[in-house]
Amino acid sequence: MVTVDQLQGDNFSSQCGPLSLKGVRIPLYRFGCNSVLDDGCVGGNACFSEEEEEQSLLDSILLAQWEDRMWKGLFRYDVTTSEIKVIDGRRKFIAQFNEGCGMDCIPKLGKGKLGRGDVFEFSWMDRQEELLFSVARGEQSSPELVLAADVPDSALLITVNASPVEYGHVFLIPYCSNILYQFLDAKSLELALCIAVEVKNHSFRLFYDYSPSASHIYFQACYFQIPLPVEFMPSDTFFVDGQKSMCISSVADYPIKTLVFESNHFKLMLEVVAEICSTLRGKLILYNLLISDHGRKIFLFLQQQTSKTSCTLSAWECGGYFLFKSRSAFDQAAEMTLLKQLSTVSIDEEGFQAVKLLCSSIASQFTS
Repeated sequence: MVTVDQLQGDNFSSQCGPLSLKGVRIPLYRFGCNSVLDDGCVGGNACFSEEEEEQSLLDSILLAQWEDRMWKGLFRYDVTTSEIKVIDGRRKFIAQFNEGCGMDCIPKLGKGKLGRGDVFEFSWMDRQEELLFSVARGEQSSPELVLAADVPDSALLITVNASPVEYGHVFLIPYCSNILYQFLDAKSLELALCIAVEVKNHSFRLFYDYSPSASHIYFQACYFQIPLPVEFMPSDTFFVDGQKSMCISSVADYPIKTLVFESNHFKLMLEVVAEICSTLRGKLILYNLLISDHGRKIFLFLQQQTSKTSCTLSAWECGGYFLFKSRSAFDQAAEMTLLKQLSTVSIDEEGFQAVKLLCSSIASQFTS
């Protein structure tokens, strides 16, 4: 078991001025070079030979660091005391009452600027302690933890969310020494998927919200006591490649148009999803991703901005998890109201059918 004291030996010892990662030494988790993603296997016991009950190294590091920041008072409230209920109705939407949680739970990324020596300076954290550790590819056969290391290029920065939606809520931000990634690509999605696999916790969920106005990309992750409602919904499969076990389905009887990707090959699935997301971005179609089931499933929610609302929903809202700051709104929350909220932002049926054809075409190119 990794202790917080071990992890915090040299944290931020060289930090100075606005948050620049030059000279900063923080814990670094390196994936093993013999990754499940490289082996291609997703399903079956061979991919997860350890006992499910045994906590993984990455899971213990993440939770130890997050709980340490909670006890140090970095969060605006204690999310573990929030009241949660399942709303009556067939979809079993989940509602959380949290007076302290704003709807702007996103990283405070200021405008990027080049400092002396053309080193990109980050200004998205109020306090240095919000940065927990970084995650990157490794060269050893097994995963390893370096207690204090420079942040390598092509890493993911793991930071807390000071306004957590759920237990263990963190941001995962692709890092390069001189840029912020503006668009989702297979490389950043692969790192996120590696985390979903190696955390090895049934409660762990990863999210991505695409916004055309964002100057950076980031993932979010947290732990849910029960699966999100969308995960219980039936689905209709419209694309299957038996040889590589790739299938794409549409979630049935759900208010926001949703696709779910499943495959026995991680690499194949992430490459297909990354290419689809890139194409959707080119067509100005808003979308969200939910990664669940140890990375075995990726849900794609399709949204559009309409004259009725200029707002878009977060991935967890698309999945059926809603936050309420008002006691009266929480008490009166009804399935019909939430169904309308989801259906209002959803892409229409014609657009959905076009996206399904697009997905089949792209998947065919990768599986042929």
